[in-house]
Amino acid sequence: MADVQSTTTDRSLDLLKYSVLFVVIAVVIAILIYRFKIGGELASKSDEWSNFGTYIGGVLGPLISFVTLLAVLKTVYMQRDLLETQKNEFTDLSAKQDQQLVLAKTEAERAKVQAYQTTVLNVLESFSAEFKDDARELAVSASNVASRGLNILDSVRLVESYKSREDEARKKVSEFKILALELSINEYQNTDEIKKKFGPELQRILGIEV
Repeated sequence: MADVQSTTTDRSLDLLKYSVLFVVIAVVIAILIYRFKIGGELASKSDEWSNFGTYIGGVLGPLISFVTLLAVLKTVYMQRDLLETQKNEFTDLSAKQDQQLVLAKTEAERAKVQAYQTTVLNVLESFSAEFKDDARELAVSASNVASRGLNILDSVRLVESYKSREDEARKKVSEFKILALELSINEYQNTDEIKKKFGPELQRILGIEV
């Protein structure tokens, strides 16, 4: 914008210089014509000077008025160009600011999604570790059934119960790992998309009825 104002000022100064030069040349020409037509000597009477002044005023008055009008019109057009340029620059600046706002909003949403992904991953890893410990404890309990002194039928039933619960726990661990992998490799637009995708799956694995 400063460059535009500087250019406009330079144009105004050029117009002023050319106008002054034009008027000076016109004055010199008018004086030369008067001198050759009327006489080359300086007048000695006041009425002759009055006639000379009337002549100069009659010649240069309309000329100066015309030059002044041109200068005013030129200034108006230059101001209009300046305003148009400023309007375009303000429009471009507003568009850039809008783009920056959209970009900032997108970055903020992306950071929010990444933070939510990290939270869900931590939850999945926590559940996975918990069920992995349960499976390990159930395996140990199944191996220690023989030391309890139960009859064969009760021992078999108890071992089968432990094994079934261990298999179920290991299955949940596998499902949590699959969910964690899917959450890590995919991209999501917002947190609602993650909730809709993984909320029902978590409830299903944990056996939570809605």
